[in-house]
Amino acid sequence: MSHYIIFALIVFVLIACGKDSLRDITEQDFQPGAETGIFNVSQSECELMMYRKITTKESPVGCERLKKVVFDFYPLPEDSDIASALNSEHGLKNKNDTNRQKGAIIVLDVVADNVLALFGELYQRQFPIKSAIPIEYFSKKERKTEDMNNSLAFDSRPITDGSKWSEHAYGVAIDINPMQNPYLYIDKSSKPILIPKNTKEGYLNRAKYRAGKPVRAGMSEDVTSLFAMYGFAVWGGDWDVPIDYMHFQVGSRQFIEHLVALPIEQARLLFENYTSQLRQCFEHGKSISDVNFLRKYCVDKVSAAFEPRQDKVKGTSNI
Repeated sequence: MSHYIIFALIVFVLIACGKDSLRDITEQDFQPGAETGIFNVSQSECELMMYRKITTKESPVGCERLKKVVFDFYPLPEDSDIASALNSEHGLKNKNDTNRQKGAIIVLDVVADNVLALFGELYQRQFPIKSAIPIEYFSKKERKTEDMNNSLAFDSRPITDGSKWSEHAYGVAIDINPMQNPYLYIDKSSKPILIPKNTKEGYLNRAKYRAGKPVRAGMSEDVTSLFAMYGFAVWGGDWDVPIDYMHFQVGSRQFIEHLVALPIEQARLLFENYTSQLRQCFEHGKSISDVNFLRKYCVDKVSAAFEPRQDKVKGTSNI
């Protein structure tokens, strides 16, 4: 009996120590690795995600369907540095690899190739990013402050101020530079709510160039067409209420649920077909001078063609 008690105590201590080690992990412990690319979510990474409740048994996708995409990015300069950087002889286009940083986001397996290519092009365009650290490296308290300027994808949580799963819970939504691209909604008492709470004044005014003001970088309007060409066609900045400037997602909720329900290879083919048609539309529309109209036309046209029909058997494609 005494041996059993000792054994139970040892197990309890080991479990407690394990929890303490996970509890103490912070963003400072994030190590994206030396190489860019697509990687499986490791067991230790999955354990951290489960401990921080970034994924649960009830989540629509689990760690086995997730990939970690590691990429290079250029850091977002401070506001005071942006104008001089953009107005210099070479501006932000003056590449300096010493400023290059690495980040990672967690996404659904079938979109990972496109996400890696997307962030590769963001890097080539010198689109700056403040940070890109998977959300599980932040404590619940840090996440609740809602003032992190961190770009991320997978987070198995409900939609803001709702009960349905967020599109982030499927690994098919990306938030980019929240401080520069805030989320705005009106609560039940008609009070406007801004997330992040500490977003700097002026970012509700979406003009990049303003007389007497510094030029601003890292705003989502600069890359909406690029995100669309890689399959992230839905932009929260197009919505009426809420307005979510940071948010890009793969199609409608119906399309996302259909995509996740398919066998992996079928889902991969469907997504490749979807993004191929988006790119073809943008390519054929090069003569259209208004890029915003072209994006609207292509996204509306292709999204309508790929919207799952309710009379189709679940798990089959209507394309």
